[in-house]
Amino acid sequence: MNIVIAGAGVAGITAAETARAADPKANITIFSQERERLYYRPRLPEVVAGKVPMDKIFANPEGWFLEKNLEFRAGESLVDICLDTHQVRGSLGSRLIYDRLLLATGAESAKPPWPGVDLPGVYAVRSLNDAVSLYYDAGRAKEAILVGSGLLGLEMGNALITRGLKTRVIERGTRVLPRQTTPKSGAKLLQVLTKLGFEILLGQEVQHAYGQDRLEGVVLKSGQEARGQILILATGIKPNLDLAKLIKLKTDKAIVVDEYLETSLPGVYAAGDCAQSPDGFSGLWTISRLQGLTAGANLVAQDAASRKIYEAQPPSTLLKVAGIDLIAAGNIDPDGQLTGLEAEDENAYRKLLLDPKGLLVGFTILGTKAGNRELNEALGQKIIPSELWEPLKSLDFDFAKIKALPKESGATS
Repeated sequence: MNIVIAGAGVAGITAAETARAADPKANITIFSQERERLYYRPRLPEVVAGKVPMDKIFANPEGWFLEKNLEFRAGESLVDICLDTHQVRGSLGSRLIYDRLLLATGAESAKPPWPGVDLPGVYAVRSLNDAVSLYYDAGRAKEAILVGSGLLGLEMGNALITRGLKTRVIERGTRVLPRQTTPKSGAKLLQVLTKLGFEILLGQEVQHAYGQDRLEGVVLKSGQEARGQILILATGIKPNLDLAKLIKLKTDKAIVVDEYLETSLPGVYAAGDCAQSPDGFSGLWTISRLQGLTAGANLVAQDAASRKIYEAQPPSTLLKVAGIDLIAAGNIDPDGQLTGLEAEDENAYRKLLLDPKGLLVGFTILGTKAGNRELNEALGQKIIPSELWEPLKSLDFDFAKIKALPKESGATS
């Protein structure tokens, strides 16, 4: 069995490790555009802040590929696939025959179209090289601009604040972290971030960046200016679909896959940030890892009947910025369509979201971790009885009562 994997992020490497464990004799080759072995992308802000030794950023020790008998083609991306001959070609000239192929090519930052976006000093931090370059650049800067208030962006902004840079956030929406907050939790988070040193401009958009030899600032559509020697783009991601389009795979927002993570071509699978499973597209590290586990098992499956079905998990994200805990899981219902049970005080906020049957479908917690484990276990699995609704409006609620609830037959997480 010859397995070829395009991409060495968490989805690709998890798939390779899973396939190797299931089939010790398979020939497994991993093509990687980056030269580094797998590293924890969520920890890149710590690299920028100078808070993590470089050896701690890597997920596996040196020599791991040799130990697992995996061929790692560092710095060589996959550039061509011939479906007729099942042959692939790498950017450095490698040619291989495959029996099964996995596309785990990830995503890149979505770059805005406005003028000045290519000036030196403008960063879209997706790689370890990006983070290292930003670390050194930040040592020569005094002010930073962050466009967008997403999860990684805010953590990157906090890293710059710890380095002593005045940091402004420009968010076109009406609240920070719009995908993970409700109006109330967003308002509370805004207050906390402001206390930490963020200057946040809501309802604003950049018109263009300016500077002579490097970035000097941006002009907003309102006419207002914001000066800075560093600008971080936190404006979303765009799946890498070049290979998918080359072989005419079915795509939507990403590569469309079925419940086995197989694409529209038999024997060709996709996982991670470049894949769109039946439950949608997430772009989260945890989801990419889960997809890698499924894809790896299916790459070496002896027949269709022995393949593993991908069991989707509700998206869950944790923001950790200088001691702030913000947990958002499942459907947080930002538009207020579901039944919500809210509890709050000056320092904390919690909201549970229930469907018409009372099934827990999402929750958000700010300022505390209390209930996180029990609610994650109940998500999509347990109906919250009406007698608990009023008690849940208190932050002192005993979550042992949630843990004791039975799971609903036929419920899915």
